[in-house]
Amino acid sequence: MSQSNAAQGGPIKFWHQSMTELQLLGPYREYLESHARKVLGDSVSITVHGVKPGSYHGRAPTPALGNAFTYHRILDHVIDNAYTAEKSGFDAFIVGSFSEPFLRELRSLVRIPVVSILESSLLISCSLGKKIVPLANGRELEALVNSAAEKHGLRERIQPAATLSPPWHEPELAAAIHDPAKLIAAFRETAQKLVDGGAEVIIPAEGVLCAVLSANNVTEVGGAPVIDVFGATWLYAQMLVRLRRLFGTTVSNVGAYAQADRALVELVLGASAGKPAA
Repeated sequence: MSQSNAAQGGPIKFWHQSMTELQLLGPYREYLESHARKVLGDSVSITVHGVKPGSYHGRAPTPALGNAFTYHRILDHVIDNAYTAEKSGFDAFIVGSFSEPFLRELRSLVRIPVVSILESSLLISCSLGKKIVPLANGRELEALVNSAAEKHGLRERIQPAATLSPPWHEPELAAAIHDPAKLIAAFRETAQKLVDGGAEVIIPAEGVLCAVLSANNVTEVGGAPVIDVFGATWLYAQMLVRLRRLFGTTVSNVGAYAQADRALVELVLGASAGKPAA
C-alpha cells in the first residue's frame, strides 16, 4: 500500500464521500468544492465523490437510508472507495453523511484518518456548549443521528435530535439551494424553539441543509452557534493528518478498530476494490 502524501510531507489530499447521487445535485457538488477552497485555501485539495448513479432508484436518500437492508446494500461500496483512496495517496477519507455508514469497518481497513461529519461536529460542539441538539431534515435521519450519539458515547452531552417541522426531503432541499428563504425560515423557527428549551449548540444534521445554511451565513440562532458542519469536519481532518505527519499518530490497532490479516483483507476485497463511484 502506498504511503499517503502527508507521510511523505507533500500536499494534503482529502477524498470526500457523499452518500447522494451527485450527478443529480450539481449545485451541491459545486458548493462542496467551493466551500472547501474557502475553508482550506491551498493547504488541502478535496476530491468529491457520490454514490453510484441509480443507487436510490429514483427515491430520496433520507427515507431509503432509514431501512437497514437498503442502507447496507446501497452503501457497501463505500468501503471499497476508502481502500481505493488510501492506495491512491489520499491522506484522509471524509464520510460525508450523518448516517455514518460503516465507520468502524472503514477505520479497521485503512490507516489514513476516516472522519465523519457527524462525529466531528459532535466532538467540536462539546467545546462550545453543554447541551447540543442535532436538527435533522426528516424522522429517518433523526433516528440514525440518535443512534450515532449513543454509539460514540456522547449521550449525556448530546440531546435527542429534532426534526424540521414539517420535514424536508432531498428534492425540496435541492430546490432550496437556488431559493433558500423558506428553508432558512423553517430552520430558524425550529432551532429557536430548541434554544428556548435549553439548547446551547445546534448541529444541522443533513448535508444539503448544511450547505444552504452555510452558503447563506446562518451561523447562530438566538445566541446559540449553528455549526458549519463541513468546514468543521475538514479542519478536524486536517488536524488529524497533521498529527499523523508530526507524531505518527494513527487510528488504534487494538480494540474496536484493530486490523485483521492484511493478506486476507486483500483477498476479501478482490476485484471490487479500485472502482470508485462517480
